[in-house]
Amino acid sequence: MLVICGLLFSQLAAAGQITMTDPQQETTENGKTLCTYENSIYLFTFVTQGKCPYAKTFDTDNSQ
Repeated sequence: MLVICGLLFSQLAAAGQITMTDPQQETTENGKTLCTYENSIYLFTFVTQGKCPYAKTFDTDNSQ
């Protein structure tokens, strides 16, 4: 089972994408929502109307 998980993770990493969950949510001064997704390696933020999606996929090639 670990080998399968490892292969899946390596394929996702090679694809340059990561799906992150459970963002922190803040309301900005203009009433929009700032969504922050982070783990020990990546930090992604974006602004949206309404609530942040629970899960979102990001392109890791543009993370810096």
